Amino acid sequence: MPIHKHTADAFELDAVIDQLAHWLPTQGPIKDFIHHNTLHAVQHFPFHDGVAVAAKVFGARSYLPIEDYQSRFREGRISQAAIDWAIAQSGCSEERAEQLRLELFAADPESHLPPISLANDGIRNAWLNHLELDMNALVHPVMFRLLSNFLDQGISRWVLPKDGESFWDCVLRLTLNSLIPLYPFHQAHVREMLNQGPEQVIMHCLRRIVGDEQLYAQYLLEVLLAHPGWSGMVRIIETNPRSLLVPRNISLKQLLAVELACELAFVDKKKGSHFLRIDQLPELAAIPLFDEAHLTPEVPLKMRVWHEAMEWSLHSELLLALGEQPVVGTVGPIPEVQAIFCIDDRECSLRRYLEEVNPAIETLGAPGFFGIDFLYQGLDDVYPVAQCPTVVKPRHLITESATRPRPERKDPRQELGKMHFSAHSLARGWVYTQTLGLVYAARLAWSVFKPAKKLPGIRTLSEVEAHGHLHLLRENDAPNAEGYLLGFSLSEMAEKVGGQLRSIGLVKNFAPLVMVVAHGSSSVNNPHFAAYDCGACAGKPGAPNARAFAWMANHGGVRAILREQGIDIPATTRFAAAMHNTSRDEMVYFDQSSLDKDSHAALQNFQHAVHKALQRNARERCRWFELGPQTPDNELAHKHVLERSASIFEPRPEYNHSNNLYCIVGRRSLTRHLFMDRRAFLQSYDPDIDQDGGILARVLSAAIPVCGGINLEYLFSRIDNSVYGAGTKLPHNVIGLLGVANGVEGDLRTGLPSQMIEVHEPARLLLVVEQRLDVVDRALAKLGHLLEWLENDWVRFAVCDPQSRVLNLYRKQGWQAIELEKDIAAPVSSRSEKIIVGQTKTIPVHRFIGGHS
Repeated sequence: MPIHKHTADAFELDAVIDQLAHWLPTQGPIKDFIHHNTLHAVQHFPFHDGVAVAAKVFGARSYLPIEDYQSRFREGRISQAAIDWAIAQSGCSEERAEQLRLELFAADPESHLPPISLANDGIRNAWLNHLELDMNALVHPVMFRLLSNFLDQGISRWVLPKDGESFWDCVLRLTLNSLIPLYPFHQAHVREMLNQGPEQVIMHCLRRIVGDEQLYAQYLLEVLLAHPGWSGMVRIIETNPRSLLVPRNISLKQLLAVELACELAFVDKKKGSHFLRIDQLPELAAIPLFDEAHLTPEVPLKMRVWHEAMEWSLHSELLLALGEQPVVGTVGPIPEVQAIFCIDDRECSLRRYLEEVNPAIETLGAPGFFGIDFLYQGLDDVYPVAQCPTVVKPRHLITESATRPRPERKDPRQELGKMHFSAHSLARGWVYTQTLGLVYAARLAWSVFKPAKKLPGIRTLSEVEAHGHLHLLRENDAPNAEGYLLGFSLSEMAEKVGGQLRSIGLVKNFAPLVMVVAHGSSSVNNPHFAAYDCGACAGKPGAPNARAFAWMANHGGVRAILREQGIDIPATTRFAAAMHNTSRDEMVYFDQSSLDKDSHAALQNFQHAVHKALQRNARERCRWFELGPQTPDNELAHKHVLERSASIFEPRPEYNHSNNLYCIVGRRSLTRHLFMDRRAFLQSYDPDIDQDGGILARVLSAAIPVCGGINLEYLFSRIDNSVYGAGTKLPHNVIGLLGVANGVEGDLRTGLPSQMIEVHEPARLLLVVEQRLDVVDRALAKLGHLLEWLENDWVRFAVCDPQSRVLNLYRKQGWQAIELEKDIAAPVSSRSEKIIVGQTKTIPVHRFIGGHS
């Protein structure tokens, strides 16, 4: 994004706001928590340059403390070879390299501290210091109350805006018509100013506060960065009104108009109408400005080298193991069951254990919406929700209907509503708190010390079985009132199913039973629950997608079309849907009545293997938990993860994507015999059926932004959790069903809470593709703007040749042969249990030999 420059041209407010919005967080309402690159505003820079520029804007740290890297070197987690590689990549001279080797091991407690920044040390802060006003303490409580009530999605008893009323009109109405004065807008001159309209108010306030038109853009940016959470949320809602279930009319221009009017009102009240403007500050020349001169990247070389060395040490562990993998023939026995999992890194270990328990099971990986995008409205849903990546705009609506009469039951929302309203009187409120309140307090205390295995009173897709029929086949082509098609045609189904099967390389040798396994996560005390569900399903469980895919793939008409297109699914093959609850390590199976006798037998064998695999998976997860049982008893470990998910005091139901590091696009034979410590996104791909790179281009178009976005949000939330992350969960309150804030009047917190990233090693994603270089080149040529992720090293990209296992690293200048230490081999073991015993930190990649299937 171009940086705003000082110019003599007329100040264009709308253009400036659009430009400044690029620096704001893009985290939407918490119901649809989607991982993304925290520093998307500087992604057009090379990685280290972008991080340095962002530090100058946001006032954030760019790297871990140097002591952390030095400690990793002493522990053997950063190798000397990796340091040599990082120095060579830096491009410094030999003389500088020798000096740098000495500097790397010197103590420097300030090397990672943030620089002087616009957010903390800009013109607004200097002006407020001169006036001796804590403007944020005065203005933010007023603004946050107005914003949270105006945008509220169901927490508030009263609805603040009238139907169709904009934020600006709502504030103006409260100012002019409210019986109780809206402080500080009640002053006569402020009321008169508000009648001019948002744009005129902004310009009036900028003239009074700033003076110099060339500083207007910087001042507006600093106002927005003083509360980036609310600023970013307003921009998301402005550009995507459907991000809210109950739409609201708001924009950054309206926000800035109200806030600047509030600022000017407080300054007039505290300092009078005559005060020093920003352009009159005596120290103005020494203040950092929002221009190219100040935002030139300044990368500390020793910190860059340390970070690259840490990453290359970790990346080399996988590359070394991949280079040693034997080439396996493509033709083998048809498996008993094929299970398609989401590429989610949390499924990496479950797939490993499942194949270990039953070697006749073959697992595959695909994005968890399984290539079927739609809006879904279940039996108990008030609104339809998107079941696809946020970049996809679904055109189809799928609804669910009951397959048998359901017993009438009172709507729990109505019961809650009656309690909510009836308690709103002084006398009744006192009675409720002194009677029912004590009962609920006792129950809460009991649940803290004795959590149940079942989730109390919570019904979501993550915990309940399917109880209805999905209306998938479209009866006519007439759209509904909102313009959505009600279901899919047979040709559309064949296109979706065929496209997904080709992407994962499953076009022949079908097993008698193919399981489509979605995932979701459930917990009691977790406002960030959507961040634990499936990102490919817009932060929701993927059960509807798995059920839809299985139904479509079983349909005779769909199979007939696929047969004409070269995918012949045998009549004896049946597809079935299931969902893995990643926090509880439980599996739910859907629509079993559609299976025949032989498929039921195969499903029972699969369920038996899954039961054992889930218990082993729970044990492997327990090694990360401070209070987790460190025993070989798998049943005890499974009991512990069940209790964690239902515990009211547990802020870590699971560690989600912590320590994600790899994304591997290739056949399962490339990774089946590797222990990767639950750190890999695994996308199935057959290089033999993709000679023009078309399939690979589609796969990378999803894997790069999705997996890269997850990785970078974890990385930056770990590097500086106070700026790029959300801080600790403990003081978080849910505000208006929009996000979380510390207390009741803080800024919305963006990024990830500390409990999600505290064990994470902040290293960039290494994406490895199994394919020939010439085919990869053809695929990269089709990526368009996504190539920026690779060329600027926001994601590391390597290629593993399917036959020779030769490895090459992608660089903007061209392919670079990867040369690893020849006298070092990947550690080996016979099974997972031997590797994880006594381990409480990340484990290097191991190769399985001998006893492992």
